[in-house]
This record gives sequence, C-alpha cells and structure tokens, in this order.
Amino acid sequence: MRRHLSVALLLVLFAAGGSVAMAGTAGKPVTYQFDFGYSMVEGKASDALEDGWTIGFGGVVRPWAKKPLGIRWDFTYDWWDVNTGNVPELDGIRVDDGDGDQWTLRTGIQYESHGDKAKFIGGVGIGAYRLNANVSETVIVPGYICDPYWWWYCYPGLVEGDVILQNKTLLKFGYYATAGVSFPLSNSDIYIEAQYHRVNVEEYFETLPIVIGWRF
Repeated sequence: MRRHLSVALLLVLFAAGGSVAMAGTAGKPVTYQFDFGYSMVEGKASDALEDGWTIGFGGVVRPWAKKPLGIRWDFTYDWWDVNTGNVPELDGIRVDDGDGDQWTLRTGIQYESHGDKAKFIGGVGIGAYRLNANVSETVIVPGYICDPYWWWYCYPGLVEGDVILQNKTLLKFGYYATAGVSFPLSNSDIYIEAQYHRVNVEEYFETLPIVIGWRF
C-alpha cells in the first residue's frame, strides 16, 4: 500500500511542478476540502493494528484577511485490520480476524504561506476521537446457501460466520499537528499533507496519516 501511495504522491508533484502560476484559493474567506490517504499506526498499537486508510472532509475559515492564518475543521474516518498474529488467544479461542476504526472531529489553527506555484501549509489543533476495535473468530453457523447459477433459489445449510470475541469503543480527547505543501490551480488547490495524531488512550494512541487532498 505504501508503494501505491508513493506513486500517487509523485504523480501529484509532477503535475503540480509543470503547472503555470495560478491563484488557487488565495483570497477566499471560506474553503472546503476533501482528502484521502494511507494511515500508519505508530508506537505500541502498531503491534496489534496493521496500517490502513483514511478519508476526510473539512474546511478552512479565514477571518483575518491580511494574515496567513485560518481556522480549520476536519471530519475524518480511519480504518485498519487487526494483526491477528500478535493477538493472544481469548479464553483458549484463537483470534483469526478483527478490525479497528476511528471517527474524528477536530479543529485548530492553520498557517498557509504565500506562493504562486507552491505554498507551505501547517497547523495544530485539538479534537474528539472515537476509537473502536473488535476481534472475532470464524465459525460454522446455520444460514442460507444461494446457488450462483440459480440466483433465485436458496436453501438452508451451514455457512461461515464471524463471532465477535471482544469489542471496545472509546471516546477520547486528542490533538494533532500537520505539515504539507499546497499547489494552486485555477480556482482550487491540491495538497499533500502529513498528519500526526495523539489520542489520550492509556499509553497514547498515535497515528501518522499521509493524505492527498483537494481544497476548493
């Protein structure tokens, strides 16, 4: 997954590097943004969770017209697979699947430098983070089997299903920092950004998403 994201980043940089000077979102009092990317789990939590993906939507309000500062907000969703090889058995039952996800609503101050071809962006802020994780075991349960060649015909039988062995949800306070580069287009920007999130969960839950976004 990291290789695919690296190729996408290079394509964005190549496209932006060859563009002429444009205004982008400069002068707009309010902008919105959409981004997606690769979400890396850091620290101790990386033993239990594999790296995953992130998607988000947000905006920037610029109440100070002559200053490179704005108020940013984001609503994002991250998801990861559980590394079952590092999860011990629960009451003698082997864990063979699991998922983790995180909903985030955050806000903070964003700085954006001036520039016709490239602009530095960075920011810090706080947020509410809803974390959920579960582990499961695949078992055989009663169900219905539908013939793939006769799709209207189904009959009772034994099928595979997942039994949730453990599930936990937490709502915690956290903070973040971002740094990246924005490239102006005719009436919008594309940007590449690294984010650092630290959530107040026991020894802290840390993630490092790398995203590609569009601000309009």
